[in-house]
Amino acid sequence: MRTLRGMVTSGLGQGAHFMSVPWVQDAVRGLIGFTPYPGTLNVRLDPETAGIWQRIQDDHAISLALPPGETCGARLVPVVVDPDVEAAVIVPDVTHHGKNLLELVAPIHIRSRLGLRDDDFVTLSVRP
Repeated sequence: MRTLRGMVTSGLGQGAHFMSVPWVQDAVRGLIGFTPYPGTLNVRLDPETAGIWQRIQDDHAISLALPPGETCGARLVPVVVDPDVEAAVIVPDVTHHGKNLLELVAPIHIRSRLGLRDDDFVTLSVRP
């Protein structure tokens, strides 16, 4: 299992909007098996693991099928936020984030569940 390490950081609030769109919720539920909480947890990757991220996307990303009339899709990479939170990194086709900032979705509010604050470190395990 591959792991990534990063630091929790505040986002722009755009993830919450994208995750509240009904077709996105349905697509995530169909591909990953959970209804996503309407928000994301942002994690800035450590420089040592940022290079690994591109290879992981190439090997593990699942594309969300766009419904007719939609123009902005995304890809998902299933992960576990240590110690035990099932989640997925969502990579929107259009983003204002750099390649080293990941947005995580989960069926729960990850910050509350794990007691996370900005600048806390987390480890993500990529599911095979």
